Amino acid sequence: MIPYIHVPDLKILGLTLHPFGLLVATGVIIGTALATRRARTRGYDLDKLNSFITWMLVAGFIGGHVLDEIFYHPEEILKRPYSLLMLWEGLSSFGGFTGALIGIVLWKYFGTRTVKVGPVNLSWPYKRKEVQPILPFADLILSVFPVAWVFGRSGCTVVHDHPGAYAPADAIFAVAYGRGPSTHYGPIELIMGNRPQYDLGLLELMFTVVLATLLAFTWRRKLATGTYVIVTAVTYAPVRFAMDFLRVRDIDGADPRYASLTPAQWECTALFLFGLYMLFHVRRIIKSGDDPARFVLAPPPDPAEPTPDAASA
Repeated sequence: MIPYIHVPDLKILGLTLHPFGLLVATGVIIGTALATRRARTRGYDLDKLNSFITWMLVAGFIGGHVLDEIFYHPEEILKRPYSLLMLWEGLSSFGGFTGALIGIVLWKYFGTRTVKVGPVNLSWPYKRKEVQPILPFADLILSVFPVAWVFGRSGCTVVHDHPGAYAPADAIFAVAYGRGPSTHYGPIELIMGNRPQYDLGLLELMFTVVLATLLAFTWRRKLATGTYVIVTAVTYAPVRFAMDFLRVRDIDGADPRYASLTPAQWECTALFLFGLYMLFHVRRIIKSGDDPARFVLAPPPDPAEPTPDAASA
């Protein structure tokens, strides 16, 4: 069995830092940096990319909480309707994916204007005169997203917020929940408990490491725009669908079922069908020879403006 990992909160200068939050934030930072680096090598417009990422992340965090409340904790909404606004109280991965999708679709039609008023920057949306293509940036993000997701699922692994079904004691990937002898490695505690269970965060972490590694090997190749969207959808959806059958059922707060399937399993079904649709869509793009990435290329430099080298000469 795999030891149960306990990572305590960190206290620095009176601030309490939670390991889950630290790992998720690290994933966002690394994912954004990798996406920016890949965009620069492909000649994409970085200002558009940064705007795209902002809409995606903001909507993703909002959707991650709101949809988690609606589908996993509807009774909480009845007791505390304002819980929908308490974004720090819970997140779901597919809620975040759905929110991010809503965010990038909104970005397609709306931009953001920012005005500095004293020390404060005020921003508000405006309707674009020309809609923006979302496939090139979405494909770019998904080429590096599994790397960022490794950190997110590492956070789930250390806080054990996705306990699974009970497992045989000799199961290789079972985690030793429960009480038992422990060993400390600095602040980290490894516990060999007496209740073997599957940890779905850990299982998904293992899968994500493999997927992230395989995708990283393709970064130097020029693949058709949309390829990473297809690969992510048709690989993640069936794996996550199967894993959700291991979710624990016989405890308070267990995930609800709708027609015997969890909300995530229904979304996995939609995601897989979307991946199949994108397969045919990308094939049409390849046959047409019209790469949508050309619409997000950075504009050529203004010859009237001096280059950095000329300015420093």
